[in-house]
Amino acid sequence: MVVADHLLITGPSRSGKSEWAEQRIQDLAADAGITYLATGPRLPGDSAWQQRLNQHRQRRPDHWRLLEASSLADVSQLLLAPTDWSNDCILLDSLGGLVASGLDLADEPWQQLQRAFLQALASRAQSVVLVAEEVGWGVVPPTAIGGRFRDRNGSLTRLCEQQCSESWLVCAGRALPLHQLAQRVDAAA
Repeated sequence: MVVADHLLITGPSRSGKSEWAEQRIQDLAADAGITYLATGPRLPGDSAWQQRLNQHRQRRPDHWRLLEASSLADVSQLLLAPTDWSNDCILLDSLGGLVASGLDLADEPWQQLQRAFLQALASRAQSVVLVAEEVGWGVVPPTAIGGRFRDRNGSLTRLCEQQCSESWLVCAGRALPLHQLAQRVDAAA
């Protein structure tokens, strides 16, 4: 069920999906504020990760509000909480960071968190742009935790897409409007 103009932007690593999300949120926000929800870990000892975070920071306008949310539960609460930025459009980058934060959870607690997040998303009247990584396009992860990440990330992305009015696939720096070009696949019973 689509309630607001939520957008899903998905694609492989380094495809341009974050840049496309940043462009789309500016188009959607018009006169509203923009809150950027960063879900990735800090990892201060990882220089390559720090460089990547810096690239994201440098692209963001100074007037955007930045919040860090490291878990699905945190983001659910932020989406529901009445705050001074409740009327902002939100750019959530990315679902993969949220999935990674819950990999130690058993299936049922994970499912509960996922349901709460989807309910929070559905209740939000202001636009949310969700960025999601496509990770299951070829290599089968050699570890159980890698497989868990791939499966949970794919499932969460698919469930989020059902609440979005637009879905975009970004690949090689090109954005394809899936909502215009594709049919939604019914979930297996």
